[in-house]
Amino acid sequence: MFYEERVTSQAELKRRVRALDQDAGVRLIAGSGRHRYLMFVTRFGRKYTVMTYSMGRSGAPGKRLQTTEYDDLGVVERILTALDRPLRAWVY
Repeated sequence: MFYEERVTSQAELKRRVRALDQDAGVRLIAGSGRHRYLMFVTRFGRKYTVMTYSMGRSGAPGKRLQTTEYDDLGVVERILTALDRPLRAWVY
């Protein structure tokens, strides 16, 4: 069964990322206009992975643009804080 919950604030997003377990993640839409991206944040142990994909008109992920692992939650939080507004994020 697939379940998603909308995240509506930066504070809630940070709290939810800190609490991620190994079978959960966050999906975000970043960018605007013609250049929209899908970002996924997952966690395995102490490592966080941020994956960025191009996004087609249908909203489906396109080409993977970047995958980066971080040991530092603070770096991940700074990346998420830098995203454009309004916040478009879901926890799954």
